Amino acid sequence: MTDSSHDKPLDLLVTGGTIVSGHGRQEAALGIRDGKVACVGAPESMPATEEVLDVTGKLVLPGVIDPHVHCRAFSNHIDSLADVARSAAHGGVTTMVVFATGEENETMLTTLGRIREEGEAGSVVDFSLHAWIFEDFEYLAEIPKAIDSGVTTFKVMMGYKKRGRGRCIPDEYFYAALDIAGRHGGTVLVHAENGPVIDYLENKAFDAGMDGADFQEYSRPPELEAENVARSIHLADLAGCPLYIVHLTSALALDEARRGLAAGKDIVVETCPQYLTLTGDAIREMGAPAKVAPPLREEADIAALWKGIQEGWISLIGSDHAPYTVAQKNDPPFTESPFGAPGIETLLPVLYSEGVAQGRITAEQLVQLTSENPARTLGFYPQKGALGVGSDADLVVIDPTGRSTVTAAGQHTNSDYSLFEGWELTGRLELSLLRGKPLLRDGELVQEPGYGQFVRRAASGSPETGSP
Repeated sequence: MTDSSHDKPLDLLVTGGTIVSGHGRQEAALGIRDGKVACVGAPESMPATEEVLDVTGKLVLPGVIDPHVHCRAFSNHIDSLADVARSAAHGGVTTMVVFATGEENETMLTTLGRIREEGEAGSVVDFSLHAWIFEDFEYLAEIPKAIDSGVTTFKVMMGYKKRGRGRCIPDEYFYAALDIAGRHGGTVLVHAENGPVIDYLENKAFDAGMDGADFQEYSRPPELEAENVARSIHLADLAGCPLYIVHLTSALALDEARRGLAAGKDIVVETCPQYLTLTGDAIREMGAPAKVAPPLREEADIAALWKGIQEGWISLIGSDHAPYTVAQKNDPPFTESPFGAPGIETLLPVLYSEGVAQGRITAEQLVQLTSENPARTLGFYPQKGALGVGSDADLVVIDPTGRSTVTAAGQHTNSDYSLFEGWELTGRLELSLLRGKPLLRDGELVQEPGYGQFVRRAASGSPETGSP
């Protein structure tokens, strides 16, 4: 398969490796010209090239798209957008979608413009944005303009009643966001928990002297996630808006999502590596640094999530990178400690090791979960998320026999801990390219801040992934 300028010399030929897509793999060479994939096929059929990259014995995958990333944007996260991008690049992420949280009295378009400028100045990877939804109908009225600007996704929080503006949206604003976004080709993302009931249970838990994992498990049970997943699906269906359920954690919530998908509802489901690998025991061992929301669940939930991935009900995986320092997490009482943990740099390594190397998923499924499906759902495909002719030449090279050890000291976020500290992982990231240029080589970042570009996304009637 080639482009119309097949005889023009290539800038780079990647040869000797196994190219993995969501639908299969092939022993083939991949030619790159002007930042795009120009041809894929037998090495002897390739045009002349200025440079050859031999990756014999390695896997060549599309660059990872992390659809769920937080940075310091009117928040106390320790990483700026540029910091997160640096960490992302060291983990094989070539495109990330960042939540744009606005300041008080700032319009949606002002927020998006400000954070876009920050990213264009400092990001080393390509990026896009999700807009945050607040309780303000004038704010919601800017959704069509945001979509015109290339931002087509809008985040609704349902789980944090005590945490201030925009952290627990009443149903009328949620429905308004669904209605407006749905009519203009947008998608609404939902953090699905029942915030008012959580608030009530947190007060009871606090009065009973609960702390740590006991406080988390009592106040944020899976029933409240499942209830909000079901309610969100019904509201989105009524409004005619595609729904993206972020960081699903429990078997009960998955049951509700599966029911909606089986009925043909326009929804997609995301989970995260921490929910596929860790239980509430991590909070008992680490304390507040492992405090995330929804909380880490039980082994039975982990098994249900892997099965949901294998059967196709869960179609995307994001990091939910929310970086803090140990001091930020531990200095307040546990009940007041911020939610979230770093994770963008370990997204691909943990998924490859715990998924592919352990036989839970294939390398093809890994590509679907971390590249193709995020690109289709968020409006990047086929520019991103694939290694077809004409796509951006974003790729990662993995040595399937390589080994690595996760350490906070070895990562590149400003967060000084990892939920996976000391984990021995199978599979080692050796190289990444972004738009045909080396991004990461032998563990060293090659490009400078500002190399990353903002990627506009097209409005669409619905995400392309969903039920199996």
